[in-house]
Amino acid sequence: MPWSIWVIPGNMNGACWKRAATIKKTRHEMQFGDGKQYYYGDPATIPGMPMDTKANLTGVVVSADIDLSEGDILRVGGELQYYRLDDWWPPSGGNMAPNTFENINNGQRDRYALFGEWEANLDPQWVSLFGVRHETVKMNTGDVHGYAETNGMGMMVNNQLIDSSNFNSQDRNKTDRNWDLTALLRYTPDSTQTYEFGLARKTRSPNLYERYTWSTWAMAAIMNNFVGDGNGYIGNLDLEPEVAHTVSFTLDWHSQDRRWEFKATPYYTRVTDYIDAMRCTDGASCTEANATTTDQFVVLQYVNQPARLYGIDLYGHMPLAKTDWGRFGLNGVLNYTNGKNLDTDDGLYNVMPLNATLILTHQHGGWDNALELVLAHRKDDVSDVRNEIKTPGYGLLNLRGSYSWKQARVDFGIENLFDKLYYLPTGGAYTGQGRTMAINGIPWGIAVPGKGRSVYTAVSFKF
Repeated sequence: MPWSIWVIPGNMNGACWKRAATIKKTRHEMQFGDGKQYYYGDPATIPGMPMDTKANLTGVVVSADIDLSEGDILRVGGELQYYRLDDWWPPSGGNMAPNTFENINNGQRDRYALFGEWEANLDPQWVSLFGVRHETVKMNTGDVHGYAETNGMGMMVNNQLIDSSNFNSQDRNKTDRNWDLTALLRYTPDSTQTYEFGLARKTRSPNLYERYTWSTWAMAAIMNNFVGDGNGYIGNLDLEPEVAHTVSFTLDWHSQDRRWEFKATPYYTRVTDYIDAMRCTDGASCTEANATTTDQFVVLQYVNQPARLYGIDLYGHMPLAKTDWGRFGLNGVLNYTNGKNLDTDDGLYNVMPLNATLILTHQHGGWDNALELVLAHRKDDVSDVRNEIKTPGYGLLNLRGSYSWKQARVDFGIENLFDKLYYLPTGGAYTGQGRTMAINGIPWGIAVPGKGRSVYTAVSFKF
């Protein structure tokens, strides 16, 4: 249950101060339902697999906008954030007993940041923006153990004792000192065009699951998947923060009243220590088959590797006609991103292929309507190490409409008008059928389908 409190006292000594405090508490319990294989084992007598999570987040942000002069603004501030996470799996029987599986025990991820930004209006045509942020991220976690102080049962090897002992013997106290930098220069030669050139350095420390999940047992590894590809994941205590350097350029051409507009933003990003994955090499599930298969789910470990991304974002809108039947216009968006792991030449996971949206708009009196065409190219540049699923291209047609009165509005529409079957390029793998207690007890190669024809309506009022 999140709580957020904002306090804005107003101007004090030439500065506008803002303060925000946040408290979030999460308690989550998970277990198989009737739609899954609730009892498993041989014979099938083990009742499911309960999993519990508890997390607490407390944070505060203080910032100020300071007018240095008529054209200069300084924004400064600080942020503190304390995060605690426990992830444990109570015993249920069979191999899942007699102890509780400590997946993450007293996980800690605390952030301490200071930031500043200087916006300078150099003259009516030139504006510059420079920002810097330093953040210290401190992470730690307690000792762990598996369901049992053993490395297997019968013919099954799970390395619970080996993996937990190895994890507990290592230094898990990690401190990252991260720098973010931004620089932007905007040139507006006249009222119909604007140009922006930007440079940025952004840093991200690993999260608790990327650093501290420890079991190489396939059953445990697949429970630590939060990316949706159906594979198992093992954390890595040696992960470094990933650092992305981006250069971008934006051109914005438009009419003075912005009745028509065209914007284009090409960009290039180089990432040092990108947090990608590799087939695991040492552990219970790190077999020769796991290393070579191309048509099954696999067990992976997070690793740092260099990567690069480049792409372009296009946006535009324009009027088409003004008639007795109303005003007609056209809006459009196009996005393209290409990502590559520079160590392995593999594609990056979950990158959206070339896609576009075209919208024919109509306005007349209280009516505001749209005919929307959504297009996506086939996805075939995938992450081979993850056996990411390829998806075909598709085109969808959506209808949207609304009618507004002074104090009320009705919205309605039909999405996927022709009820087309399509698959989400970034939807991951469908894992909703089969024996989910086994990494390949569910079929591989089924992408998550998009929603079919959907009809909606809504009514809103203003008081």
